[in-house]
Amino acid sequence: MTVRRALLAERISYSRDEKSESIEAQDARMKTRAAEEAVRVVGVTADVSVSGDVDMFDRPALGEWLAVDKRELWDELWVTNQDRLSRSEPHFMSFVFKMLEWNKEIHVLDDPSFTEQMKTPEGRAILHVKSLGPHKELERIKQRIQDSHDRRRFSNRWAGGIAPFGYRIVHRYEDGKRCAYIELDEEMVVWLHRMRKWAIDNQAHSAIATNLNEAMVLTARDRARVARGMPTRSKAALRKGLEVSRELWSNGSVKAILTNEALLGFKKYKGEVLRDDAGDPVLISDPVFTTEEWEALQAAVIARSVTTARRTNRTNPSYGVAICSGCGSNGNHKVSHNRDGSVEYRYYTCGNWPNSNRCKRISCRAEILEETIEILFLQRFGHERVTKRVWVPGSDSAKELDQVEAKIRRLMRQDEEGDWEDNRAEYRQRIDRLRKRRDELKILPVVKSGWVEVDQGKTYAQLWATLDLEGRRKRLLESNFRMMIGEGTAWPEKVPMQKPMVIQGEVVSPEPKPAPAALVE
Repeated sequence: MTVRRALLAERISYSRDEKSESIEAQDARMKTRAAEEAVRVVGVTADVSVSGDVDMFDRPALGEWLAVDKRELWDELWVTNQDRLSRSEPHFMSFVFKMLEWNKEIHVLDDPSFTEQMKTPEGRAILHVKSLGPHKELERIKQRIQDSHDRRRFSNRWAGGIAPFGYRIVHRYEDGKRCAYIELDEEMVVWLHRMRKWAIDNQAHSAIATNLNEAMVLTARDRARVARGMPTRSKAALRKGLEVSRELWSNGSVKAILTNEALLGFKKYKGEVLRDDAGDPVLISDPVFTTEEWEALQAAVIARSVTTARRTNRTNPSYGVAICSGCGSNGNHKVSHNRDGSVEYRYYTCGNWPNSNRCKRISCRAEILEETIEILFLQRFGHERVTKRVWVPGSDSAKELDQVEAKIRRLMRQDEEGDWEDNRAEYRQRIDRLRKRRDELKILPVVKSGWVEVDQGKTYAQLWATLDLEGRRKRLLESNFRMMIGEGTAWPEKVPMQKPMVIQGEVVSPEPKPAPAALVE
């Protein structure tokens, strides 16, 4: 007599909208029936917190037993009821045909006729009708969950997930329910203001990341792990088999945080700021920065995108300045010594060699190139005054005017669509109030935000003498100064050279006056 081999499939979604028996109850029922029928249980799959809408092949536990190497170990798949197998009509019917293709049987404890019905066309038609009930119930569950999310989306409650850097999750009880909110985390707010100052002072994102890593500041993900009582970890280190206790900051993570509008207290949905019916951002918490602080920060971040050649090896004092005349790549700084090491030779070569064979002979002594750079730069800018770029926040009247006009257009469109037919008095009151505010804003002077130059009381020749190699390199890059290297020689590139902006700072409370001609847009 052939021994029947059964695989027991258990599943529960733990959805509050789904009333189903527990994993333990499913397990007990099927094992009791298997013992009564002398069926050998070869495996048990328990998919916990897995929706009935997930394809059987994609389920963590069951999917493993559907692979070629394991499905030869069993002949029958057991479930307590059809819902435990699937609530999706297309997934269910596709799986039935796949089981027939494999010459397997499905046994449903609550439906003894199921096994025989799946073997005939008429029976499969009945099974298809049976699958429509769970499928419709699944759609109703999805709709109830979606409706619940839609209701909460425009509230100031936290929808879930990791809170943005600068905030922490707090829970409050409302009407007997535990609700999640976010609030400012004072420790992280301090670090965000330091990051903003570094960015305003023209520090590279890589330098800011280094500062954070050296201070062992935890990322938002690591802070969330600590809040849950879990250890911090680094994905990059885990992939390499290393035991590093925390995630490291990078250029990308620093820039992502400094440009995240969540720092203004705005709620976001699918990466975008969520707005209410009036077009205003939905506020979910207090802001980290004021509007003026935020605008200055964004201007500083954008300014760093102008020049790509910022990150430099300390051993290459002219990275981004010395350019190969053969292929246009950045020059490499090479150092060599004589046999006894007593004499050092420095020179610049093509950074793309040996990939570019035509640039093999391009090489220039570093002393010649650097001396030529200094002479030409000081001839061009040495007599000019050093200026400091300062950020002048503009008035908010233009921005508010745009918002008010958008609200007026939205109200008028709603009125045309008949949304205000039953409440004409409120419509008239709201639109009159908006029009009055629009007229007030139109007569206010508009001062645009922007960078202006402020004289620093010295010339570039005086400044040059005080700068280190990296400081000089930055001045050259900002002035668009480039030197072409050839075979034993170097010469300036034939391009216009603009006056460099030395330092980025900000004016917190500027005098309301017209912007000077040197305004940098």
